[in-house]
Amino acid sequence: MRIRKNKLILVWLVFAVILSGCVNVVVKDEGEAEAVVAPDLGATAEAMLGQADAPAAEVPAATEAPASPPPAPTATRYIPEGELAYFNFENLAEGYSSERAPGVILRNPGTFGIEVVLDRDADYFLATDVKDHPDGNISTYVLNVTPPAETTAFVACRVEQQASDDPDLPQSAKQAYIAKFRLDGSAQLIKKQNGQDFVLADWVSGIGINSNGIYNQLYLLCDGSRLLFMVNAQVVFDIQDNSLTEGDFAIGVAKNPSGAETVVRFDKVAVFEP
Repeated sequence: MRIRKNKLILVWLVFAVILSGCVNVVVKDEGEAEAVVAPDLGATAEAMLGQADAPAAEVPAATEAPASPPPAPTATRYIPEGELAYFNFENLAEGYSSERAPGVILRNPGTFGIEVVLDRDADYFLATDVKDHPDGNISTYVLNVTPPAETTAFVACRVEQQASDDPDLPQSAKQAYIAKFRLDGSAQLIKKQNGQDFVLADWVSGIGINSNGIYNQLYLLCDGSRLLFMVNAQVVFDIQDNSLTEGDFAIGVAKNPSGAETVVRFDKVAVFEP
């Protein structure tokens, strides 16, 4: 009797196992089967995209200065391939000061780079001596010492110097494309041709600037007829002009309209292929 009871229990156990196995193969409609078997890749992708998008939302707006410019002049070189010229005036001795022309003094700012003091009614060009290569980029970092609204630095291409024995003219230009940046966040692009100035893009304001002793990066591309000017990686002007085809690259300081002295520090001047 006990054996028959045990057999009966065993039969019920086998049947229960078979029945439980059949639960996993019950036919469901296509949508329900997909929901059970497949992982929710859509939700996973949305979560991943959400994580990827989170840092982007924290990136400063384009009008704010990015973190790329160095906090102070250094000997470090940030030069891409295709270098045509590079200098940071490392050879200037401590305390160096030289009057290059009436109203123009170059001096060691106490660290790397150079300080230009301009006190005359004309722009001052400091050429890079890049010959027979009119297409390229020039990049430098600038910091104002005098009040920002009275301080204008520039980068230039296709520069041709005045041919004169007058000591007041060697660093003046008879032709050039000049991208001017006033340290209050304004910029202008002009063409100097036959000694006359022609405005290609008039003054615009609201350019993102670095403050508190952090240098601002100026960048000018001259590639064929294209003129692209950027400040702190922000595009300011991108125009076409094919009037000037030859000449050097230069950095410089523009005259102060009020006639006051202007003092600008430059750091890491580089010229490289477009």
